[in-house]
Amino acid sequence: MSSAKKIKSAYSFRNKATLIKGGQEYFETLKELIKNAKSFIQMQVYIFEDDHTGNEIGNYLIEASKRNIKIQLLLDGYASRNLSKEFIQTLRDAGIHLRFFAPFFKSKHYYFGRRLHHKVTVIDGIKALVGGINISDRYNDMPNDPSWLDYAVLIEG
Repeated sequence: MSSAKKIKSAYSFRNKATLIKGGQEYFETLKELIKNAKSFIQMQVYIFEDDHTGNEIGNYLIEASKRNIKIQLLLDGYASRNLSKEFIQTLRDAGIHLRFFAPFFKSKHYYFGRRLHHKVTVIDGIKALVGGINISDRYNDMPNDPSWLDYAVLIEG
């Protein structure tokens, strides 16, 4: 097989990308993805707060874990530092693998200000939600408090 054919065969077809507006549309999409996960969820988030939005997403993750979905949650060690110990323990007790990226330290390879600024959720290796939206009421449409304007892309395929 020629190298051109090998490269071409590595690509998949029938992929789809959908622009998702922040606020209610984003969080409804995220909840639906979590609810329909079959095997695993990998989530990287800069800010995850245990406010109304964070608790709701946390509950969806806990329910997914009860269905034997493997969940890996990576949060920024600075921006998500205000999560309560109780909230963290509740997620861990449910079987969610929760880690914090780069708690403050300095070494030869890392510096003090290094942060995990990603907002990526991967579901079963076939769907991904990528954008600028954190898990917080500030990014959700709350009564009398519209969300910050931001977008994500839902990638399927």
